[in-house]
Amino acid sequence: MSNDKTIGVPVFLAAVSLAMLGVITGCGPAAVGTDSSSNMDRIYTVRQSDLVVGTLLRGSANAKEKHKLSAEASFRNILTWIQEENTQVKKGDVVIKFETQSLIDDIEARKLKIESQEKLLEIEREEKRILLSENQSALRSAADAVTSAEENYSRYYRYDGKNTKQGIEQGLESSNKALKQIQEESQSMADEITTTIYDDEKAKDAAMEKLDTLKENVKKRERECRDAEYQLRIFKKYTYPNALTDKVNKLEQTKLDYEKVKIRTASQVIQKDNTIQRLENELTKAREELARVESYMPMMEVRAPMDGIFVYGDVDERRNRITIELGMECGRKRVLATIPEMDNLVVDFELPEQFHHRVKKGAKVIITPDSMPTLKLSGYVSEIAVVPVNQIHWDRSSPKIYNSVITLDKQSDKFVSGMNVEVNVIEDVLENVVNIPVEAVFEEDGEYFVYLKTDGSIKKAIVELGKSTDQYVHIIKGLKAGDEVCLYSPYE
Repeated sequence: MSNDKTIGVPVFLAAVSLAMLGVITGCGPAAVGTDSSSNMDRIYTVRQSDLVVGTLLRGSANAKEKHKLSAEASFRNILTWIQEENTQVKKGDVVIKFETQSLIDDIEARKLKIESQEKLLEIEREEKRILLSENQSALRSAADAVTSAEENYSRYYRYDGKNTKQGIEQGLESSNKALKQIQEESQSMADEITTTIYDDEKAKDAAMEKLDTLKENVKKRERECRDAEYQLRIFKKYTYPNALTDKVNKLEQTKLDYEKVKIRTASQVIQKDNTIQRLENELTKAREELARVESYMPMMEVRAPMDGIFVYGDVDERRNRITIELGMECGRKRVLATIPEMDNLVVDFELPEQFHHRVKKGAKVIITPDSMPTLKLSGYVSEIAVVPVNQIHWDRSSPKIYNSVITLDKQSDKFVSGMNVEVNVIEDVLENVVNIPVEAVFEEDGEYFVYLKTDGSIKKAIVELGKSTDQYVHIIKGLKAGDEVCLYSPYE
């Protein structure tokens, strides 16, 4: 690799091309093809030229940037139409269509549901207005009952109770006066009878009868006085306190009733507010869901984001590639097609674990498409995975490989995504050295030799080997340019 740093890119490419193609020197792999079939099958003329030492691997062209097209809607995406594969599309062209009737039906159903929720919400709001009016009326009635109870208590305490007591006392006083008066009349009549001498027996009987009547009236007035005194005692001890307590209790009860009405009406309003809030939240969510589902409608058509070639499936998915069929259900983010950017290609290759120590990031690379063996593209190893994976992902016993990427020095219009290529990772360029095909070298007892043709005869010639490729080996000692060697063992 140290030689790479001293050779400029044009010179490096020229040297590599000469070594690999043998266009000018006639040696290397191309030299095999330029000699006649009989010569190359049997005799090879040793020549001195540049020898590219590297590691041959396999890879495939891939777009560095790819636009992957998938179903974006979180809905049941049924594929109804898709652009033909490997066709040229323009930016903005419709390339994929999904069935829309189910989505339209779902949108209409959601709209009807929202309309019903709006009506229900309006009913609840109207019920709240009625409830507030009823609650105000109930609160006024409860407050009026408290006011009435307070007035009743105050009136009885200040006026009615006192007036009743005064009435009983006045009645007692009147009864006492009437009793005193009738007692005086009765005593006067008794005295008059005692001091009067009656000539007529009838007059005396009339006076005695009047006295008896006065005595009966005295007894009657005495009973009235006793009744009035009893009423006054009862009023003071029982009637007045009980009436006052009753009115106090009624006042407290009306106050309690008022608090109950306040709590009940407040609770009813809270419940109604909660119901309205729940309906508003449901309506908001339903509208958001409707907007979300309506946003899927443009997603039922997928448009090309750029000009390019339309390829089915995910080109990065090497295994389990999707089979495109009309009527298939496509999950969200499931890649149905890819439009690679053909003007920015890279080469993906798998670096076997046994070659990991030989291939480093930044190493120069020569890329040869299988379909165009004369096209040589230069590049460098730009990425090597840090951790190896199994070549067969489900078989843990399969060889380990490092997924790697090659960046091209220059893009080519002839080089397109998907091409299978041979990757030659350059380790060194040996300048102007003797090299021969590896099939011309044999080994015996730990020594390497060739069958050298001299003066019409063939003999063994010990050689010292240097670096090699899969096809050619550097001869450090034992041969020179112009020598002829056999590409087979003449004694077999």
